[in-house]
Amino acid sequence: MAIDNTILERVKRPIEDNMSIIPRITPVIYFGNYDCAKACTISINPSDREFRNAKGELLENGKERLCSRKMLNIADNEELSDADAEKVISYCKKYFHNNPYKSWFNPFDYFIRQFGYSYYEKSGYDTCVHLDLVQWATDKWSDIPKDIKDKHLEKDLPILKHLLNKRDFKIMFLNGKTVIENVEQYLLEPLNIKLEKKLASFRKNGDLKVYFGKYNEIDIVGWNLVLGRIGGNEDIKRLYGIINQQLETEK
Repeated sequence: MAIDNTILERVKRPIEDNMSIIPRITPVIYFGNYDCAKACTISINPSDREFRNAKGELLENGKERLCSRKMLNIADNEELSDADAEKVISYCKKYFHNNPYKSWFNPFDYFIRQFGYSYYEKSGYDTCVHLDLVQWATDKWSDIPKDIKDKHLEKDLPILKHLLNKRDFKIMFLNGKTVIENVEQYLLEPLNIKLEKKLASFRKNGDLKVYFGKYNEIDIVGWNLVLGRIGGNEDIKRLYGIINQQLETEK
């Protein structure tokens, strides 16, 4: 499938100075097979661990998850060629076949499999792709000054909107309080999204807040508890049960 010009031009952008972007990286336009995905998950922006190890060193020698600027032999302040951008996008598409960041994605994959979706293109499951509000991996998002965050969002939210409009997704999943807050702050008006909050009892140390909404024909489901921190698979199944019951009620 041909890559459209909007996506190609986004990936070609150089790294701007003073934007808290991790050096030597490329934009992550999406994680997984966007072209055949029927669902999407949304978070804020890629982790630096997509490109670096725990010591802050660039992943190399077969440990790469995505295509870095070092692999392309191109400087941070240079724009990518069309051919380089296509290589970056190919790495994004094949992300779950290479070396995915499993400690983050696997709890999410276990959850969305309860709905019949998977990042890993497993037999019997429809494909899910992961998208972000901002396509650059940066310093810790909560530490970035608001004016810099706003610049990132101003540049990248139109790309997210473009990606959402191009596919006939059935459902969109929003993982955790911070994502919900950022979607409420930055996406409700630009994308004309309406979210309705429901309360549910989930565990002793935290009430579950579940959010339901629509974007065009896409169902939106979000929750305030980050999947990777709520416990094991049984807790994830409980969360699915609560959300699915509410979804059935909404129909």
